[in-house]
Amino acid sequence: MASTLLRSVLYVPGSNPKALAKAPGLGADALILDLEDSVAPEAKAAARDNIRTTLPGMAGQSLHRTVRINGVETSLWQADLDGVLPGNPEAITLPKVEHPNQVETVATYLAAREPEGKSLPIWAMIESPLGVLNAFAIATHPRVSCLVLGTSDLGKDLGVEATPEREALHTALQMTVLAARAAKVAVVDGVFLDLKDAAGLAAQCAQGVRFGFDGKTVIHPTQVTAANAAFLPSPEAVTRARALVASWQAARERGEEICVVDGRLVERLHVVQAERILDLARRAAEKKPA
Repeated sequence: MASTLLRSVLYVPGSNPKALAKAPGLGADALILDLEDSVAPEAKAAARDNIRTTLPGMAGQSLHRTVRINGVETSLWQADLDGVLPGNPEAITLPKVEHPNQVETVATYLAAREPEGKSLPIWAMIESPLGVLNAFAIATHPRVSCLVLGTSDLGKDLGVEATPEREALHTALQMTVLAARAAKVAVVDGVFLDLKDAAGLAAQCAQGVRFGFDGKTVIHPTQVTAANAAFLPSPEAVTRARALVASWQAARERGEEICVVDGRLVERLHVVQAERILDLARRAAEKKPA
């Protein structure tokens, strides 16, 4: 996942053909084509067909295509996979994951249906207290490439009030980021539900950046731009990163492992951070228009 931009991850209901058709042109870095919460029980079968027929037309575009199936505790997930796998999604999003064995159940089902040598990644949704506590074990499953916060369900299970600042969720958010970083997988923040509160969305995106997320899930196209902007390094940050790397490389040529840039000591760990900023900026610049 290191080479995949995930600044904005847009949920798209599989039951809405018009939304599916428009989704690739909305500027999101990734799509979660949804068969779970946004799709009524009587619409599941049609939604599978919609997603399967839509996926091939998205191939080759500069976005990541994943499908959220129903959870393994339901009787729907096998039919979901059978319905959408012929469309060749790039990942499967699994909701309400609390144990690695839930991921393994889906992985085993996939392995029996995939071409030899193919291993479809799984995005595991962390949506409950137990999921947070088991996040590292979940993230280290070989199929898992991304953790996705489900903050609405998590807040419900914790019995806390949903506020834009999310004080009651700080520990859970940070624990999930820690688990993802320790497992070396991507991690994206939960959704912001108030579509009229642009300032609140911007503030929560900025909070997600401070906590170390790779990006944010969004529920409406109008939220994509804010997420993309928040999780992209500023021009000033890119300039500083370039100067830092150049100064450190010059120091290395002199046989030194540290240098001083703008009065601050720079060593290898700071260079790694600067190179990460430059890589993110490069990948965003190279992203093809929809």
